[in-house]
Amino acid sequence: MGFAKIFKFAKKGSKKVKRSKGGAAAPAVKWPDGIRVGVFGHENSGKTVFFTSLYTQSKSTNDFHISVRDNATASEFFRNDMAIKGVDCDSSGTGTIAAKPVPKKFPDPTVKDIILQFTSILDDNTKIPVVSYDYSGRAAAISEHSDEAEKIRDFMVDADGLLFFFDPKILSADPEVQARASTFINILERIVPLKSRLPIPIGLVITKSDVLPGYGSDNQAVLVQPEDEQIIAEDYEKFLEKVLDSESLADNKEWATSVRNVLVKLREFIRVVVGRTLDFQIFFVSSTGNRPEKIGVDIGRSLYAPPEKVNPCGVTRPFYWILQSIVRSQRLNVMRRIAGYVSVVSIIWMLLFSLPYLYHFGGLLRSAYRVENSVLSSVDGNILNTSDTQRHDIIRAYNRYGNRMLVKKLFPEYYLSSSRMKDVYSEFSLGPAVTRLDSIINGFADVITNPQLQPMYDQGLDSLILNDTHRRLVGNLEKMHVGEKTSVLYMRSDRVFYYWDLFTQFVVNPADTAVLEKINYQVNFNLENAQNYSESEKRLGSALLGVLDSPAPGPAPTVRATRSNLDEYNQIKDKVNGSSDPAYVLGEVPGKLKAVRDKLSASTNSAQISAIDDFLAEAGKWDKRRTYTCVLQTVPDMGHLHIEVVGSGGNPSWSNETQLLEGDEIKLKWKPGDDVHIAIDELRHECNWGKKPSDRIVFQDRYGLFAAEGSITFPNIGKTVVLSFKGGLKERLPDLD
Repeated sequence: MGFAKIFKFAKKGSKKVKRSKGGAAAPAVKWPDGIRVGVFGHENSGKTVFFTSLYTQSKSTNDFHISVRDNATASEFFRNDMAIKGVDCDSSGTGTIAAKPVPKKFPDPTVKDIILQFTSILDDNTKIPVVSYDYSGRAAAISEHSDEAEKIRDFMVDADGLLFFFDPKILSADPEVQARASTFINILERIVPLKSRLPIPIGLVITKSDVLPGYGSDNQAVLVQPEDEQIIAEDYEKFLEKVLDSESLADNKEWATSVRNVLVKLREFIRVVVGRTLDFQIFFVSSTGNRPEKIGVDIGRSLYAPPEKVNPCGVTRPFYWILQSIVRSQRLNVMRRIAGYVSVVSIIWMLLFSLPYLYHFGGLLRSAYRVENSVLSSVDGNILNTSDTQRHDIIRAYNRYGNRMLVKKLFPEYYLSSSRMKDVYSEFSLGPAVTRLDSIINGFADVITNPQLQPMYDQGLDSLILNDTHRRLVGNLEKMHVGEKTSVLYMRSDRVFYYWDLFTQFVVNPADTAVLEKINYQVNFNLENAQNYSESEKRLGSALLGVLDSPAPGPAPTVRATRSNLDEYNQIKDKVNGSSDPAYVLGEVPGKLKAVRDKLSASTNSAQISAIDDFLAEAGKWDKRRTYTCVLQTVPDMGHLHIEVVGSGGNPSWSNETQLLEGDEIKLKWKPGDDVHIAIDELRHECNWGKKPSDRIVFQDRYGLFAAEGSITFPNIGKTVVLSFKGGLKERLPDLD
């Protein structure tokens, strides 16, 4: 396939992309085939002279040549070249063309537009058919609404690359500069909505650069060197800063000043291009190389004649760059289309390949899991308490799953796992569960037979006091007391629970003969009638019968608070109510108060116990992550803060991008142990939302938020800010009433 055909194919793809991104509809004019390079410029911007100089210069360059494709273009280039050189050609009747010297002059302003067709040859091997367009610059004005103006805009909107021409002689006329910049932006808006990626290469060409102080070399034609082109991805301010700091401008302060003046004057145009494409470049060219001679004035403009020696600077560089960029861009468009097709095929393939997996994991396997999980949930996850019927349901579910052809062929490892699960439930044995239950029952028997291990009764609270051993035994027994009520484990654990209930009734009121009679009756009844009555149950029953033979009980043991316990409470109270140290109030005091509360009597110290419970409830609220409203009271020299709370040892992301100015508020979610990061940016410091601040402080103490309340001094810059929290932090600390 020839290069032109490849371009034609790629061009169709790129136009579809442009239209999908908001480009204009195809123009009514039938333009010739070829790569369309739009040269957009106003009156006197130097388009015609540029095209002429481009043609003549291409004859003497190594990497860029032009071959004219039609007579109209050849005639245009030839006529303008002869005028600049001061040569007039007469044609005699015999067909001979004679040249005679005439005064040099620049071509007259373009009145009738012309389509330029030529083939560009890059680096002696890449041939590119080019279509460009020369026209009256007056029709390019933003206020112009003629048919010719629409024709120009239609050509530009559907171009494969754009070069915007700007005459630096109007830099001092700000209104005209802004008007021309607006026309450039208007063309871009027609191609693609602002803020979207620019789909074509864009070049800004400063023509007649010989009028700029410091200009005079072809080396100055390209502003952004290849090694620095990443700055085109920055915003305008960073772009301007990095361009002016580049090495190419360091040795020529006069030229650096001229470049800065151009970039600042055209900032509105440059601002909408940088950051949206890497295919952007700025060129400084001169079609004459030397300043033309002013020979007079005309309506609205000065008249110039070409200099004695015409030595163009950099005129081939914009076209060479934009054609290279178009070649690269359109090759990428072809690759994008191919990648699109590959992506669609890949998605279809993944869906087809995934269907068996979705059906297996989302349907078949989940169905078997659902049956098993339902059964185990009914017995609190304890397989020992499942009945025969429940285990049969699980076996049947795994059997249905394992018999599926899909499982056998595509998921053999899961088929083997299902077989093992069937074996587990088929060969299930109660032996380990029975042994475990016997151990628990013997534990209850040990408690009943040993007075030191028995629970105590608090007369003041009218409640039984159980220690950790009692609670652990009851909890383990509850795990056995689930599932089918006809199962061995359930029936035996149920009998033990009844025994324990009778014993606790005895502890509460040892003189109650009715309880003693129930114990005697129930133990003897179970010995004669209970099914599967084990040796451990017999031992427990004997322990209960031993209660009947114990001597008459004295007063039940109680828990009393001594005077020293009350004194300890009052000491803690005085210190807590006078402290604003969160580490003490929230960290140390709760543990101390719990220890004191366990020693106090509910009958005589109910007020103190209630106060302790209230304090612990309030202190417990601080352990949870809560929202606090922080207010920036003062910040010096019009600076601003960034604040972020992260987990202990974490790094802030500064993703909120919140600047706090004096008087601003911010809501912070914090719990003890979180780190508080505070960054300050001074006035004129480049703000990176806390990432590269003027200075930063981190409070990493467990109660670091309290340290952030009040005055904060940043050590590296010696500046102090004041923060407060609505309602105060220390004021919210709990008190003991």
